[in-house]
Amino acid sequence: MPTKKITLEEIAHMAGVSIATVSRVINQNGRFSKETEKRVNEIIAKYNYRPNQMARGLRKNRGKVVGIIVPDVTNEFFAKMALEMQNRLLNEDYMAIICNTNESGDIERAHLSMLKSMLVSGLIYITHESIDTNHTLIVPTIYIDREPLCISSQEENVFIESENTEGGRQAVRHLVDQGCRRIALVCLEGQISSHHNRCEGYKRGLRESGISVDESLIYCTKAVTYEDGFEVTDELLREHPDVDGIFYTADILALGALQYCLKRNVNVPEDLKIIGFDDIAACTRSIPQLTTIHQSVDMIAELAVKNLVSMMDGNPVEKSYIKFPINVVVRGSTQL
Repeated sequence: MPTKKITLEEIAHMAGVSIATVSRVINQNGRFSKETEKRVNEIIAKYNYRPNQMARGLRKNRGKVVGIIVPDVTNEFFAKMALEMQNRLLNEDYMAIICNTNESGDIERAHLSMLKSMLVSGLIYITHESIDTNHTLIVPTIYIDREPLCISSQEENVFIESENTEGGRQAVRHLVDQGCRRIALVCLEGQISSHHNRCEGYKRGLRESGISVDESLIYCTKAVTYEDGFEVTDELLREHPDVDGIFYTADILALGALQYCLKRNVNVPEDLKIIGFDDIAACTRSIPQLTTIHQSVDMIAELAVKNLVSMMDGNPVEKSYIKFPINVVVRGSTQL
């Protein structure tokens, strides 16, 4: 008989299931298949695993607490998403701990460690691009907006996003319909999936419109801030004064661009048409109001909480990958 002291996490890894599933098998509650039960019990027998009774007591009395990890609470899109989910969790008698990572992988890892020590029941997660979730997934988890670099093979996770590629395509097609032919793109640098897919949609929209993709018209920012939107627009228009349309992969960048145009007397939409992505409330307060791609924050938050609560109750995941449709909201930045 092997003498190695094995952990619950190691059993889950060897069985190819989540820690929550192993716990359900040990405690004989919730749902799991006969095959899963057999596989888990074989590993338990092989390593003579004995649950820590104190730890089992803590888990049995685990509080109804969910962690919500967001990359930037100053970004209106993420702030609204977090608050919507918090309110819906409260309706389900769960408390939410909102953790802001400030787009830092190190801060994100620290939050994950803290949430693990608190024995949270579940996690809703808008991840940083550098996190490998194979090493961080500890409870039923919902990923939103940004697909992690490596989603765990464990079954207790769901990824929810908007139709980002289609949104990029529709943004370009709208600009083309408004007469634009020199269309630039401003996106967030790196491999964050939502921005990357919007960039791919931009290229697809150009090709469908018979316009060649000019890589020199694609500009990247280090962050999603009003200041970054302002500065990149200054650089872009100085280098390409003939550009007549710009697609920004986030509203905040586009709103920074509108501030630049107002300050530099660039006429929008007469001389330059601008479209964003997200449809945050600030779009209706800009001059002119910002045309954008609408994301259904309410629906995403509702489905995220519904799926997470179901998983925490021990129910199997029905769909592990969910996409929400988007639509163009036309305002003054593209149409007279």
